[in-house]
Amino acid sequence: MKRPSYQFKENTFPVRYSRTLRIGGMVPENKRRFAFGYFFEKRSGITFRGLAEQYAPFLQEVYFPWPGLLSAREIEGDPVPLRKQLIDDMRFCRSKGMKLDLLINATCYGDNAVTKLQREDYLANLAEMDKAGILPEIITTTSPYIATITKRFNASIDRRASVNMRLNSTLAMEYVSDEFDSFYLCRDLQRDLPTVKMFAEWGKKNGKKICMLANSGCLRYCPWQTFHETLLAHNFQHIFDEARKLNLPTTLCVGLAQSKQFEEILRASWIRPEDLHRYDPYVSVYKLSTREAPWPDLILRAYTTGSYDGDLLKILDPDFSFFVRPDIFDNKAFPKEWSEGKIAGKCAIDCTHCGKCTEVLKLVYKRDPDLPDYSKYSFPTPKPLRMPGC
Repeated sequence: MKRPSYQFKENTFPVRYSRTLRIGGMVPENKRRFAFGYFFEKRSGITFRGLAEQYAPFLQEVYFPWPGLLSAREIEGDPVPLRKQLIDDMRFCRSKGMKLDLLINATCYGDNAVTKLQREDYLANLAEMDKAGILPEIITTTSPYIATITKRFNASIDRRASVNMRLNSTLAMEYVSDEFDSFYLCRDLQRDLPTVKMFAEWGKKNGKKICMLANSGCLRYCPWQTFHETLLAHNFQHIFDEARKLNLPTTLCVGLAQSKQFEEILRASWIRPEDLHRYDPYVSVYKLSTREAPWPDLILRAYTTGSYDGDLLKILDPDFSFFVRPDIFDNKAFPKEWSEGKIAGKCAIDCTHCGKCTEVLKLVYKRDPDLPDYSKYSFPTPKPLRMPGC
């Protein structure tokens, strides 16, 4: 395909660090199918390092932000100690055989996008990672500009199109096939297995890998998604006061959950752990969203074992369990028809509000069995309060 005119000329800047990247630690590829996200602070009482060590045999990749470079989630804190911590942890992951995937995946870079400043800053940070021994094997980005710079910096780095690009056709992938080596499939389509197969066949024909985000709690075809991703990249905590004044939800998915429209959660883009094996012939890497998830251990355990007996909402990101408590979505209560794709798959392209999700919700929406059943206890009737002197 003829490329557009924004391509760089050969002498725009030098190619550096062109050595081939290698990782250590061999693990059978049929087990090592997952990518998980880096987090700095403890989550549910566990550290990133502990989780990486426990699930290393299943982890093909670890994706991470670099403090000081804008990604899809803003990083707060002093970048110097954060980088030191991250470098140590990435070295550990590489020693366990994992590939490193740097995130440059914000949806908005403002005035810095496609500038000399962005290029020089990005290359300087890559050089710092290389000096520290953690030059990534993969760059996941929303920016064709960053992808092009990366190829000139080191042609052996895999340039991966972010899920935030929402690539929903093979034509879209064809348009950027010179800039990218692998692609995250648009999550809006991934419940339709024949469509996933079609993308995989295109990828095989064109020498490209197809990857998938398995536990996304995002709504399918969400009209707020680009807006939402932009807020996340710029620390959207500051919007709460204004949203409250306007009686506006901070995001569409949160607004629907707050108003208890729980069927919309069923219509979202996630794939149950029990159904993931159906994608094995077509998907090279399963991304698990764990960077902000409160229960990353549950997510990894569920998807690496292919089974989960608990609240489905706790292994999704965003986690909507806060809006449902003390009730849950019982993952083991989903009907067989759901797993066979006769509900989730058939409805992947369009929703006609046929009533199937209503019936599924009746099966899975339950009281949390781990909570006490207060109905079997009797409590004394409280005496009426009396004010002093009465």
